[in-house]
Amino acid sequence: MSDFLHPLPALYAAAGREMPQFEKVAPEELNAVARRLLVHSGDMTSKLEEHFEDEMRLRVIQCEHTSERYRREVVLFCEKSGLPVEYGAIEIALDAFPEPLRAEIIAGVLPLGGLLNAHAVRYRSEPNGFLRVAPCAHLAELFGLASPQSLFGRSNRLLSVEGVVLASIVEVLRPV
Repeated sequence: MSDFLHPLPALYAAAGREMPQFEKVAPEELNAVARRLLVHSGDMTSKLEEHFEDEMRLRVIQCEHTSERYRREVVLFCEKSGLPVEYGAIEIALDAFPEPLRAEIIAGVLPLGGLLNAHAVRYRSEPNGFLRVAPCAHLAELFGLASPQSLFGRSNRLLSVEGVVLASIVEVLRPV
C-alpha cells in the first residue's frame, strides 16, 4: 500500500508522525457527497470550490524540494470562512512546468489545480483508488474533529495530455 499512498508515508516519516489507518474502498462505499467530490477526472480545487461555494487557499504544513521534485503536506481551506476542507500529501514534478509556474507552485499560496487552471495547463486526473481513513491525531486536529469519525479520500495522479505524471497525491476530505 506504500506506493498507493505515495508520497504520504515519506511526509509522515519526516514529521515523526505515525500513519493513520487506511483501507481501500470501492467508489460505491463512499457517501454520496464524497463520491461526487472524489470520483472524477478533473481537479479537486474546482470541485471543492463548487461544493463549498468559496475559493480554495492553501496552507503548507511542511515541504521539501529539489530542482525536479517538490513534496509537500497541505491543507486546502475556504478563503472566506477559513474552514479546512481537504488534507493533501503531494509530490509535484517541477521539471514538467515552465519557470514562472514553478515559482508559484513553490510559493504555496494556491492549490496546484487552481494554478494549472489559471495557467491553462492541460491535464487530467487519474484516481488510483479510494480510501476510508481512520484519522490520526494530526488529521483530527487539522479538521477540528471532536470525536473520531471515518474520513474519505483518494490516491490520485495528475497527468499531462502526453501521459507524463505531473503530480502524485493523496487527498483526504473533511467529514462531508
